[in-house]
Order: sequence, then C-alpha cells, then structure tokens
Amino acid sequence: MRLSEEILDFIASPVMIIVGTRDQANRPSIARAVGARAIDEEIVEVIVSAWQWPEAMDNLAANGQAAVTFARPADYVSYQLKGFAQLRAVDSSDLELSRRYRADIDALFGGLGLRPELVSSWLADRELTVARLHVREAYIQTPGPKAGTAADSPTARGAG
Repeated sequence: MRLSEEILDFIASPVMIIVGTRDQANRPSIARAVGARAIDEEIVEVIVSAWQWPEAMDNLAANGQAAVTFARPADYVSYQLKGFAQLRAVDSSDLELSRRYRADIDALFGGLGLRPELVSSWLADRELTVARLHVREAYIQTPGPKAGTAADSPTARGAG
C-alpha cells in the first residue's frame, strides 16, 4: 500500500503514536512510540521503549503483527496503519528523532494545558528500539462518518 503525501506529512508532525500488537492467543498489548518517520510510501518506522513496553515488543518479535495509530491531540484527526513490523536497534539518527519528538510533543501538550509530569510518564527513552512497519493497510480513524474508511478509498479524501 502506498501512503499519500497527506499521511506522510501527518506522521512527521507531533502526534500521539500508539502501537497495537497481539500475542499468539490474540490478546492485545500496546506501546506508545516516542518518534516516527516514513522511510518511503510503504515503510514507516516508530521508536519504542522496550523497557517501558516489553510485552508489545515481545509480540512484535514473535509475530510482527502491528496496528499503529497516529492521532493529533488538538482535534483528534487520526490514521491507523496496519502491517508487518520488524525490530532493529536504534542508531544516532533515531535517538535524535526521538529527542526532537519528545520535546515537540511535550510542548504541544503544554500548549493544550497539560503539565509536563502528566506527559513524561509515557515518553520513556530507555532501551529504545525501532519497529519498521511494512504498511499493508491504512485507515482513517478520526471520529465521525469517515472513521474506519480505507485511507485510499475515493470517499476518504481528507480525514476530518
């Protein structure tokens, strides 16, 4: 699946990032990512603290199944990407991306009236790992009439 320029730009902006996984018995587990980037129109990388979210990282290592939701806190415009993820070690560019993301999302939530201590608990930077998602499906998840619509459908133009 090829992601639109709109979705690629959205992923690069300061948005909340939730990584949904499942174990072998289909029990869900989530992680909050602390940075994301699009490698190209079909591959997205998210940075996750394996220390904070060990169960989700174990699930990805075991089966690779992931659903990553990107949501803008100010208006809840949201997209969900589903596919197969592979884990890899972070490099210096990943660490810098995560540092910038954490600063940007902290400032964003501060502008929305949240105190830093309420946000910092899910912005761990210990044992960071990269999950490289090969996107198979993309959906609009913005609450409203388009929620659940495939992002590449003709009726899905504009998530809001």
